[in-house]
Amino acid sequence: MMNVTEIKKSHANVCQALAKKNIKESLDLIRAMVVESQNGDLIDDHYNIEFTYKNILKYTVEGISDPERQKIYNHLVRDVYRLGDKVADVLLSKFSSDVVFEHRKKYQAKNMTELIDEINSIWSGIDLKKVVDSQAENSVELQSKIVDLFNYVWGKVHIDNDDKKLISDLMFKSGIPVHYKAVLVGGINLSLMSAFSYDYLQLLIELCKHPDDAIAGRAMAALLLALDKYDARLPLYPELYTQLFMMIEEGSYQSLVQSIAIQLIRTRETERISQKMNEEILPEVVKLHPKLSDKLDLDNLISDSLAEGKNPDWEDVFKDSPNLMNKMEELTQWQMEGADVFLSTFKHLKHFSFFNETANWLLPFYPTQPQVLEALHSEDKVFSSESLLDGLSASRFLCNSDKYSLILSIPHMPGMQKEMMGQMFSAEIEQMMEMQKDEQALQGNHKKLVASNQFIQDLYRLLKVHPQKHQFNDVFVRKMDFHKRWFFNQLFDDTNSLREIGEYYFKKNYFEDALEIMEIVRSKSPEATDVIQKIAFCHQQLKNYDEALKYYLQADLVGAQSVWNKKKIALCYRHLKKTKKALGYYQEAEKVSPDNLHTQVSIGHCLLELNDFEQALKYYFKVEYLDPGNNKVGRPIAWCSFVVGNFDQAEKYYHKLIVSEKNKHDLINIGHTLWCKKQRKEALSYYQMSIQLPDHSLQEFIDTFNDDIPHLKRHGIDSGDIPLMLDQIRYSLEN
Repeated sequence: MMNVTEIKKSHANVCQALAKKNIKESLDLIRAMVVESQNGDLIDDHYNIEFTYKNILKYTVEGISDPERQKIYNHLVRDVYRLGDKVADVLLSKFSSDVVFEHRKKYQAKNMTELIDEINSIWSGIDLKKVVDSQAENSVELQSKIVDLFNYVWGKVHIDNDDKKLISDLMFKSGIPVHYKAVLVGGINLSLMSAFSYDYLQLLIELCKHPDDAIAGRAMAALLLALDKYDARLPLYPELYTQLFMMIEEGSYQSLVQSIAIQLIRTRETERISQKMNEEILPEVVKLHPKLSDKLDLDNLISDSLAEGKNPDWEDVFKDSPNLMNKMEELTQWQMEGADVFLSTFKHLKHFSFFNETANWLLPFYPTQPQVLEALHSEDKVFSSESLLDGLSASRFLCNSDKYSLILSIPHMPGMQKEMMGQMFSAEIEQMMEMQKDEQALQGNHKKLVASNQFIQDLYRLLKVHPQKHQFNDVFVRKMDFHKRWFFNQLFDDTNSLREIGEYYFKKNYFEDALEIMEIVRSKSPEATDVIQKIAFCHQQLKNYDEALKYYLQADLVGAQSVWNKKKIALCYRHLKKTKKALGYYQEAEKVSPDNLHTQVSIGHCLLELNDFEQALKYYFKVEYLDPGNNKVGRPIAWCSFVVGNFDQAEKYYHKLIVSEKNKHDLINIGHTLWCKKQRKEALSYYQMSIQLPDHSLQEFIDTFNDDIPHLKRHGIDSGDIPLMLDQIRYSLEN
């Protein structure tokens, strides 16, 4: 007997086989599932489909021409998909205890007509009451029925045209608050994550044209997730593609779809950001807390001047943690881009009873939500003020789920913390509202993009944080590599759309994905030097130096003869151990920019690798002159000085280095220098110090020492003295 894991795995294998057009393999896999189901109808369906497929194969082998053959074949593949879905659903309904199947059992006596009629009936009564009661629409009964409909839609894998029309009429019905309708998009989304539904896909396409941006934005995000998941099936439904294409063309939604695709791709960053918050930023902030309290005036922190620039007091506070300022700026940049920066903060605040209902994880935040009002009914006017709650509702920086977590946690905060947060939050909300006004003026689809981004973040929390998250199909384990999807390439066959995603990957250092896209872009624009350079840079970052060099040289040929490009060519030659060629390109770059520090250092390194120590010294001294605060340049100066026999100069620089940092190699090299100056005892002392460093060992020391023996001999150290020195070192360590 199959268990739940085996059923899901078998269904996934069926879909993979069908995506590769392996029809027989998929039918063989389905046969085992059909037998397991002991369902006569499914057994008959399987027999009929396989019989039809064998006939198609027979006619093909016999060379019988049929102009309808491709159409019949596509229809058959659809039937195989449908049968695979159906038998998996039957088996899971029988054996799985996942919440979606519990909902299905709970509502099996209900139907769509009945549920929507109940909602319409309750709303008609509320409509009349609103004249005398402004809170009438917050009816607990209405909320309960919306949750029932959400759960019913989620559990209803297949709907017919009548059901689809009922949902559509409700969604486009005027009067019913948007938050009740928007949450139902989440129910459709969860259903599609469980199973393919042609009718739900059609409904989402329809909802993308909804006049309310909150619903349209959510529908677009849910649609892209579904299209990504079921991409292999879409060529079998040309009529669906036509509807999709027309929706995008008629609404001029090309840039909107691209932007939401990038929002979905951006979810790759979420765990990385969360890790950075927990491991780098928050520990630094905690360490700095006493200094922040003493040195920063909180009123200044939230004043208007902060929005225009950095608080001057920060520089002083951050001097003990110099990287924190940069990390905070990076955090702000993430936030402005729409990245999910608050997961680590709010994922521990999902234990409130409000989150016991799955629907509430995807419910848009609205200030009159009963549990919000209940949480704030005893709070002072700061938290109960309409302006703060309206501002929080409109804010794009927190997703809806986190807004509810924030409000529900307020009654549990200590008084002082609560008061401080209230004051800071009021000021921050005011600033956010001003920023958002500017953004809305610049971007026509701003509200749709805010709605889609918040919905994606709400969904992310549901799938990653919910106590029963293992029962959901986690769409975020997918790479969201839309550029590989059939539907995306059909809808956007222009280079600009593809390149926008490629540029995002490039900016975020996803070089493998960026490379794939940039190569496609280049095939359509072969002379675009910036694209050639980005292909080269991707190869360089992936350590494919031969390929990187090839493209940098191509860029050089087609006119990108910049200093940057020449230095990249040189860098690749260095990695490929072709140092003379690297030196030549660095010297070309030097002619254009003679005082560039990076170029001077790189030439010095090349000369060092070519054993031209005298010339290397000249370049390192120039770097020291141009950048006097750079202590690291002392290391190659000291080494070159030692190699050319200028021991006093070498000793001086090694002493400077050792004062600031005890480095195992510096200690070995000053030992060499002193030995060559006949100061054997002092040399022994430095050798001992090197070995005794935590990151060093006697064997590592000996390996390094042996590499340097030719230099020691050239400077007069007798070859017979070398094993004696090593034995002296061994005895000294024993003592």
